[in-house]
Amino acid sequence: MPEAGLRRTLRVTDGTAMAVGSVLGPSVLVLPALTARAAGPGALVAWAAMSVFALALALTLGRAGAGIPRAGGIVAYAQTAFGPRTAQLTGWWLLASVPFSVPVIALVGANYVTAYYGLAPGWSVAVAGALLFTSCALNARGMRLSGRVQAWLVALIAVVLAGVSLLGLGQVRARHFEPFMPHGWGAVGTAALLIFWSYIGFEMVVHLAEEFRHPARDLPLSMGLASLLLSVLYGLSAVVTVGSGVYAFASGLAPISVLAADVLGRTAGAAMALFAVCCSFVAVHTNIAGFSRLMYAQARDGSLPAQLAGLHPRFGTPTRALGWLTGAFAVVVGVVGATLPNLEALMAWPSATFVAVYLVAAAAAFRILPRGDAGRAAAVPTAVTCAVILPFSWPAVLYPLGVAALGALLLVCRTRGRTLPAPGPRPKPDSLIPDDRSLPTDQQE
Repeated sequence: MPEAGLRRTLRVTDGTAMAVGSVLGPSVLVLPALTARAAGPGALVAWAAMSVFALALALTLGRAGAGIPRAGGIVAYAQTAFGPRTAQLTGWWLLASVPFSVPVIALVGANYVTAYYGLAPGWSVAVAGALLFTSCALNARGMRLSGRVQAWLVALIAVVLAGVSLLGLGQVRARHFEPFMPHGWGAVGTAALLIFWSYIGFEMVVHLAEEFRHPARDLPLSMGLASLLLSVLYGLSAVVTVGSGVYAFASGLAPISVLAADVLGRTAGAAMALFAVCCSFVAVHTNIAGFSRLMYAQARDGSLPAQLAGLHPRFGTPTRALGWLTGAFAVVVGVVGATLPNLEALMAWPSATFVAVYLVAAAAAFRILPRGDAGRAAAVPTAVTCAVILPFSWPAVLYPLGVAALGALLLVCRTRGRTLPAPGPRPKPDSLIPDDRSLPTDQQE
């Protein structure tokens, strides 16, 4: 049972906004064009296929989170299904990736703005730092305020994306859909791989399970609604990008900005650059919220230093974990700002780790959820997709393999000369889906 410290304040609207925000980063501005350049109009087939995957992933994680509504998220699922060693490995993967990947997401959006307005590279560091600090501060104030800010920002992003895309329908011409597959099915597979990376982020929402008012009902519902909304927004943007042909001549800029400038004028196109910052913020915000709760849960369970389990006396938020993250983000942003690496290439390494985490989550969900559960059925296509994608992550797949090898070495060193206690009995699958009436009374901030 979750501790009294975490406040149950999240509703379906908040959870949906957090889930959408975890995925809808700055990639939405450029990904439809990248896939169209790779596969032509056939990229729309890839978008349709990956929308099905997104729904399967959301159902898998959402139903598992309903059964095990703990801040440990996927780590808790691995613990229940496979025992402590698999849980430790999953925790190591997340600990080795999120503090590194979240600042990169902020820098991607910041770099888009500085490139559009011709600002010096140092401004990217300043903008990214502001995004990260603001998110940490909001998360420290509690999920009620944090969730409302996220909901308003996601609503703004959805309205702008849908509005620009609908206006852009006037630019769609039938000739831009011919030939439909100029580069063959192999190119469609390449586009699908690009799209797969855009859906990374769902795993952070399940770490907020202890803060939903009714997690058994609201967590999977939030995840499902988010996947449907994302599919509509991504699909509409992809259709307009292909049908208008804007991807062919928008070199160096996000085609959605070029389309906005064509439809609404130059001022609107420039505003889309600032829009990229909002997209970065919502992705950063959910990742920080989820990961700080994972650190809190790991510290509470003894896997991390106990000091990180400290909660704010008034807001009930993991401020010590957030403080540690703020320091880690400052270091990463500073190093990246000083070395100026290729951010897209840099993101490939933690992204491969998340694929491995999804594979563990799908296997765990299949094992712990009862027969007939939608999440158990969805876990099969989720696991198959991840298993197929993982080899194509080469050489980035070396990162999770290296983390696993280092973790195994540390485990051997720590357990040499003593015997690990046998893991306790795992819960029966049918007992994992709680009735909301058995949950603690909702706590208000």
